[in-house]
Amino acid sequence: MKYIVFGFFLFFLSTSQAQLQGIVFGIKNGGKIPLKQAKIILKKAQTQVYSEENGRFEMILPKDLPDVLVISAPGYESDSVTVTKDDRFSGLEIILFEVDELEEVVVEFKRDSKNFSRLKPLQVEHLGEGELKKAACCNLSESFETNATVDVNFTDAVSGAKKIQLLGLDGVYTQLQMENIPFLTGLESSFGLNSVPGTWVESIQITKGTGSVVNGYESMAGLINVEFRKPTTMQRVFVNGYASSLGRAELNVHGGQVINDKWSTGTFAHVSTLQSEWDMNKDGFRDAPLSKSGAFMNRWDYMGKKFETKFGVNAYYDQRLGGQLYGSASRYKAETTNQHAEFFAKTGFLFPKKPYQSFGIVYQFKYHQSDGLYGLRNFGGRELRGYINAIYDGIIGTTTHKYKVGISAVGQDLQQHIDSVKFNRNVITPGVFAEYTYTGTRLVVVAGMRADVQTAFSNQKEKFQFSPRVHAKYTLDEFTDIRITTGKAWRLPTVVMDNSSLLATSKAWVVTSSNEQEEVWNSGISVIRTMKWWNRAASISADFYHARFTKQFIIDREQSTDSIFFGFQRNVSRSSTFQTELSFMPWKTITFRVAYKYLEVKADYAGSLRQQVMIPQHRGLFNVAFASRNKKWEVDGTISVYSPMRLPDVTLPDGTRLMNEKSSVVPVGLAQITRHFKQWDIYVGGENLFNFKQKNPIISANNPYDPTFDATRVWAPVMGTVVYAGFRYEIKRKVEKK
Repeated sequence: MKYIVFGFFLFFLSTSQAQLQGIVFGIKNGGKIPLKQAKIILKKAQTQVYSEENGRFEMILPKDLPDVLVISAPGYESDSVTVTKDDRFSGLEIILFEVDELEEVVVEFKRDSKNFSRLKPLQVEHLGEGELKKAACCNLSESFETNATVDVNFTDAVSGAKKIQLLGLDGVYTQLQMENIPFLTGLESSFGLNSVPGTWVESIQITKGTGSVVNGYESMAGLINVEFRKPTTMQRVFVNGYASSLGRAELNVHGGQVINDKWSTGTFAHVSTLQSEWDMNKDGFRDAPLSKSGAFMNRWDYMGKKFETKFGVNAYYDQRLGGQLYGSASRYKAETTNQHAEFFAKTGFLFPKKPYQSFGIVYQFKYHQSDGLYGLRNFGGRELRGYINAIYDGIIGTTTHKYKVGISAVGQDLQQHIDSVKFNRNVITPGVFAEYTYTGTRLVVVAGMRADVQTAFSNQKEKFQFSPRVHAKYTLDEFTDIRITTGKAWRLPTVVMDNSSLLATSKAWVVTSSNEQEEVWNSGISVIRTMKWWNRAASISADFYHARFTKQFIIDREQSTDSIFFGFQRNVSRSSTFQTELSFMPWKTITFRVAYKYLEVKADYAGSLRQQVMIPQHRGLFNVAFASRNKKWEVDGTISVYSPMRLPDVTLPDGTRLMNEKSSVVPVGLAQITRHFKQWDIYVGGENLFNFKQKNPIISANNPYDPTFDATRVWAPVMGTVVYAGFRYEIKRKVEKK
């Protein structure tokens, strides 16, 4: 039995196309719950959307009506309804019932591996499980290899640390979250990407620009939200093994258990090691550091009628040893150790009689210890951090007008040092925020404001920060959306760990000031269009973003080849980026994706406005994916090409000073073949398939204690072609009999 209720809210009229809104509920154990990721399809128009976490969805209705709307969700009977022109500007309440009798139903849910959300007012790029499986994706830093939006690079030639770049800006300007909880902050910024196993990740959402004020004040370049696997939908048992030609080996295990109709839990474990010595360029240094790491997470979900909560613990240990392979007891070592533990939780209070109102609290407590050594220079830090964010959301009259208000607070006790020089701080940052959303038939506007107060410093002018932000989406037609965004964001630099890779040089650090906030205004415009070429699905997107810093903590490596200068610049540095991407499925089994990105990132160096070092101005990406009709075989290949980038000035051992140097063009290729069985996946792949290597990444490698030693000018792979193989074994969740 099923029923559909029309017209629980109205929208403004339009003459051509309109948004259909609704909520998908499921009847379970006599109660009504919102269904996340229910699939809603218009059959004739061949368009589809997925419901959000609260069951809500929006869809652009075409001119050609009537059409049949089909609604489905794993474990529930599908439903359908005919939509006519009279249903424009209406809302639906859709109720699905559990499947009555099934001997054995294996839940399979698949959406496009990579897509842009057409519903959200911000430009949100969604990377699903299919996209993450195109490469080995052993950890989070390797999850963007087939993506043009985010760049991932090694920070130096000895530590193995990686960093991300978004809009051409360093990863410290990108706010990282785990299910909207702060993630990889503070001391974790340099090595944290390696601590998140790729198999734990369900999906990734990438947002360019300053984002919502609800998420905080730090999204200067954008926001990356990582969704981990959920206890109620993850596999009952999952095992993944991986081994590469470098000698790297990994094992990942996770599983979910539904205890009863209210409680469920998921457990994750990971171990990895690399103990093989490699020196392909014969410079006496390890091309990849020896490493061993382990990670564990346990999460719990409770779902009640008026109250729900999600909480868990996460811990990891990571140790790396790079540097010279042989020599005396005083040989150069690059050694890092990271230890981490945290508790996280989200609590929500529901109001059954007021379905558009809710109250939620997000909180987190973490401890992180980091210690390291680069040659004769030791560094380290300890961080204690607490975070809380309370959010109330509701409507003003109808769902056309929504609002969110809340308060937040961040407390941080941070100790960091280089040798005997300390950079400590104790910070408490309370804040308040409000956000209003207008949803019309074509236009969606989100306007928000944050006010935060910083208690770390005595300078009153530095204490208060106001962060206004405005985002808008306009639907030109059923295929095309235009978005604009502008807003302010800010952050506190973490001097040592943000720049720890620069310790892999003999240059002295000169820090003129660090106890100030960085501030930026970020504005952008984007266009996304879906279409059909020769009756096949295609999409094209283009965006332009401009970030102008009113204050930025700049690392100047060009005033002198003997020192690195750290200090603030005001109203000088900026970033302008353009990106376009085309996706096309010429056949049902093959998808092509082509992307191009232009980056102009400038700052003041020695009195001259110049492109920042180690950032290529141009990048191209080509990806092809093949999936056999019987779904047993998948083949993926990606080629990325990076243009020459400006290199920092250096002095060679013979006294020659290299100035205004540029790297060469860097081509990078990777591919993977996967064979699917009933419960097994077997995959083999290769990285750096063109075997392109930087010949001499380390200056003065034969004398690492010489003043000219520098291992930070890494602009290409140090290792040659790497071959790997792995397996996935899983026992999928079954739908229980009623």
